[in-house]
Amino acid sequence: MSAKIKMYLVYGVVFLALFLGLWVLSGYIFEPDSTMRKLTPIVASIILSPKPHVVETQSGRQYGLKSLFSKKIYWFKD
Repeated sequence: MSAKIKMYLVYGVVFLALFLGLWVLSGYIFEPDSTMRKLTPIVASIILSPKPHVVETQSGRQYGLKSLFSKKIYWFKD
């Protein structure tokens, strides 16, 4: 599996886990049909999930994820 696919797969799984967790929590906080219950998990998941990071080097592209809470970039290798 290539590093690009690994990066996007991990990004998607983390985003989905955050979204589902926040969706359940927002169900206890907000009314069932309110707009805040729908928008809060989406916006928070976008902000909190690690962002894809691509660097072009002489040897090719390097793929990684960069978190909001850490300056370290988690690189993926082929």
